[in-house]
Amino acid sequence: MINKWQAAYEIVRYTKYVFSRYDEVADTIWLKNRKNRSLMILVDGQFEDEEIETTTKILYDNKANIDAAVDFNVSKIYVHYIDCEPFKRQFKSKALKVIHTGTDSIANVILNPFYKIDTKYKKSKPLDWYKKRVLSSNPLETYLIKFTPMTLILIMINTLIFLTNLFYIHIRDSVHITNNLGLTHHGVNQDTEFYRLISSAFLHADVEHFLFNIFAIYVLGKFVESIYGSTKMLITYVLTAIVANIVSLVFITNALSLGASGATYGMMGLLVIHLLVYKKVQKKLIFQVLVAFVVIGILTSFFSNINHYAHAGGFIYGLILGVIYNFKKVDFKIAIGAFILMIVLPVSMWMIQRDHVSYQPYDEEALRYFYEKDYTHALEKVNETFKYGNETSMSYYILGKLYEVAGDDAAAEENFNVAFELDPKNEYVLKRKLLELRKNQDFEAMAKLSEDVNVNKVKDEELSVILEELSFRGY
Repeated sequence: MINKWQAAYEIVRYTKYVFSRYDEVADTIWLKNRKNRSLMILVDGQFEDEEIETTTKILYDNKANIDAAVDFNVSKIYVHYIDCEPFKRQFKSKALKVIHTGTDSIANVILNPFYKIDTKYKKSKPLDWYKKRVLSSNPLETYLIKFTPMTLILIMINTLIFLTNLFYIHIRDSVHITNNLGLTHHGVNQDTEFYRLISSAFLHADVEHFLFNIFAIYVLGKFVESIYGSTKMLITYVLTAIVANIVSLVFITNALSLGASGATYGMMGLLVIHLLVYKKVQKKLIFQVLVAFVVIGILTSFFSNINHYAHAGGFIYGLILGVIYNFKKVDFKIAIGAFILMIVLPVSMWMIQRDHVSYQPYDEEALRYFYEKDYTHALEKVNETFKYGNETSMSYYILGKLYEVAGDDAAAEENFNVAFELDPKNEYVLKRKLLELRKNQDFEAMAKLSEDVNVNKVKDEELSVILEELSFRGY
C-alpha cells in the first residue's frame, strides 16, 4: 500500500515533475512539469463518476488561477487517485485536457525503469519522512532527492578507476595507471596520447583528493542533471574536463595532472549562469553557494599542487555552456558570443600549448636531480621511465650524462646517439652535438645539423647563442 506523499516523493525523484503546492482544503498534492506544460494532482482513495465530473468542471473554470499558481500555461492535468481500483477517464476542451487515473501501483505512473529496480531493495519510510521532503523549501534538498543516473555512473567510473589504481600502487607497487592515464604535456603533444585529456579527469592522487571530488560530483552533478538531463550532464562533464586540461597544458608543461576538479568547476559555472538566467538568486541559495565555495576553498588548501589553471578553465567553459544551454533566454549577442567562444577558447588554448617545449615529468625530475649532483635519485627517476616503457630522447640523454659522470665514455656516447636518433631537435642533445663540432671547427656540419631548427623557438639560451654565432658566420 502506498500513500500520496510517498507517491509524490517517488514521482519527484524519478520524473521531471517538481513540487508545486499542497491544497490543505482538498487534501491534494500538486506537482508541475514546466517542460511539457502539465500538472499532476495526487488524491487519496476512490472517487465516484459524478465527483470526477465535478472536479473536471472546477479545473476548467479555474484554469486561469491554476496557470497563475504554477507560473505557466497548463495544457494537461493528470489527476491520479492513489491506491484504488485502476480506471481511466479523459476530458478535453480547447484549452485544457484532463485525465483521471486510478492506480493501485505507482509504477504505472513512473515509467523510469530504475524505479522498478530500486523498489525491489528499498523499504518504505514513515509518512512524515516523505511529507517533510516533498514540502521542503530548501532548494538544495529539492535537487538532492532527484534520481540522477548519469551522476551515479560517473561516480562509479571514478571509484572503479581509483580503487584499481590504489591496488596497483599499494599492492603491486606500480604507478603504471597513473603514468598512463594522467595528463602530461609531453604525453599529449609528443606521444599524441590525446585520451589523457579525458582519462585524467577520472584519476585521483589520494583518498582525500578522491573523496573531495566525488562529493563535488555528487552535489553539483545532481543539480545539473536534474535541471538539464543526463545527456547534457555527460556533455558538461566531458567538455569542461577536456577544456580545463587544455588550459592547464598552456601553463603546466613539466608535471603530471589528474583529477575531476576541472569538470566540477565546469558544473559550478553552468549553475551560476542558470541562477542568473532564471533569476533564482534566493538568499538561502546564495548562502548555500557561498558556503560551498568556502568549504571548497578550505578543503583545497590542504592539498598540495592545486591546479588552479584547470579550475579556471573548467569554470569559464561551464559559464559558456550555461549560456548555450539557455540561448533562447539570453540576449542574442551574448548567445552568439558564447557560441564563438565555445570554439575559439579551446582551439586558441590548444595552439598556444602546442608551441611549448616539454619533457616527460620523470625526465624533468631526473634532470633536476642531475644538476643538483644527486646522481642516485637522478638514476632512479631515469630507471622508472624505462620500467614503465615511457623512455624518451631525454631519458637517454640523462642516462648518457650519468655514464659520463661515472667515467664510462663509450656507454655515454651510445646513449647520446640514441637520444639524437629519437629526437634530433632535443635542445640538450643538439647543443652537445654542436659544441663537439665547433670544437673541431666543422661549421659546415654544424649548419647541416641545425638547418631545420627555428632559432626564434629555441628555449636554451646557450644553444640560441651557438645558432646565432653560426648564422653570423654565414652558415
